[in-house]
Amino acid sequence: MTITRLTLAVIMVLILAPSTHVGTAMATPVYPIVAFNDPFNDSKPTGYLLGGSAGGQWIKPAAAAALIPGGEEYRLYTLTGEVGKSAGRQPAKGEDACSDTWYATLAPFPTGRGSLVAVGGPWNACRDPSKSPARSSGFIKRRRRDFKAPGIANPKVNLTQVLRVDLDGDGVEEVLVSATNYGKSGSGGGLTPDARAGDYSLVLLRKVVQGKVITTIITGEYYPSAKKFNVPAEHRVIGVLDLNGDGILEIVLSGRYYEGDWVDAYRIDGAKVIKLFSMGCGA
Repeated sequence: MTITRLTLAVIMVLILAPSTHVGTAMATPVYPIVAFNDPFNDSKPTGYLLGGSAGGQWIKPAAAAALIPGGEEYRLYTLTGEVGKSAGRQPAKGEDACSDTWYATLAPFPTGRGSLVAVGGPWNACRDPSKSPARSSGFIKRRRRDFKAPGIANPKVNLTQVLRVDLDGDGVEEVLVSATNYGKSGSGGGLTPDARAGDYSLVLLRKVVQGKVITTIITGEYYPSAKKFNVPAEHRVIGVLDLNGDGILEIVLSGRYYEGDWVDAYRIDGAKVIKLFSMGCGA
């Protein structure tokens, strides 16, 4: 009788366990997110696996990589909209200094598009393509006040991006601004390992919260005085996209320094800035 009960228990485990696992996986497909930081239009088809989403929930890179077998279809986006579709290979880890970095390779891959973000979901992630407003003198003066806050008395205002986009779909546009003032080395625009007095790079957000306009620095760095070999980084917006299909747009930023780069993804919740993902590599 004991043997009969044990055999029955084993049979029930073998039947029920695989069925439950497969049913759950089928009910909640994983939608990966891959970012390509390409400031020099090299058009390399291998990007950073930021992570993914399933059932509206975020999945970190290592967990997402284990659930992505390869062959997934991606929709590719720049700041101005969708630029094509592609298929992805199974994600893989890097080597040596990049041994903690997750990568994914896509094919076919568009050339000459610069930085872009690939989303493995069926929805249109670019609900509201970013628009660039005119850079009025009043706008420049307001940005100059922002730069004075961290201690730079008379910053050289160099706006690299000004984007208007409705992040949460409430009909009120937010403004994203990136600005960088760095010395460059060589004709290719490479960054130096040193910072001059007055150097900076930042991305800020202007948003209406409870009827008030607030300005929040999402990421950035300022150098009121010169510093040697502090490795300053340049920050830019490369995507404003709905990364998990819930109708809210996330902000994807790139960072690079003289021998490395990375990509971060953020969600804005009222006045809060929430970092969702970060992936990159450098010496």
